[in-house]
Amino acid sequence: MIIEAVGGGLFGAYTSSAWKESKDFYGNSDCFLFQMEPATRVYRPRGVDRNYMYCNSAARSKGYDQLAHGLGFGGTSTQPRLYVSETFDECLAGISDSTFEPGALLPGNRKSFEIQSLEVWGCGGDSVVTEALGERLKARAIIDANIRKAKKVDKAAFLDDFNSGLIESKAFKHRGEIQGREGCDFDIDNDLKK
Repeated sequence: MIIEAVGGGLFGAYTSSAWKESKDFYGNSDCFLFQMEPATRVYRPRGVDRNYMYCNSAARSKGYDQLAHGLGFGGTSTQPRLYVSETFDECLAGISDSTFEPGALLPGNRKSFEIQSLEVWGCGGDSVVTEALGERLKARAIIDANIRKAKKVDKAAFLDDFNSGLIESKAFKHRGEIQGREGCDFDIDNDLKK
């Protein structure tokens, strides 16, 4: 992942581990942070802590876990050292943590940044890319099927819910008010069943 920050700074992180949603850190010691501008530096794992990488979405936890929601490297689950929020707001690039060697990612030892541009590169052969695209299609098909299922409505049951008062609505209130009045010649029950 390569990030260009507004106001200067080109930096990022590398990992050989696959991303997965989790409230916990994962990955291995192949992970590292780096700065490309204004200088080139690499910050490797120290061997003290194992908080290599982190991917926690608000959707996974419904936002109630009080943890950082986005991508992170190093630090803690409430404040990763390199943190890109899922909204791309309030991103952080700390100077030190117990997982990676200390050093600034941003010029001037700034800690917060706004993203100018962000690139995420995946490495692997054609078979890896094909497999990943296939998995993405499967996931999208499941989501689409669930949406279609949720959209199906049993119309008779829906109208019964209106009649029974389970769903409070004023949409049919006028029918009850006019029934029995002079000139009213329809049967409410038969009209609703149609």
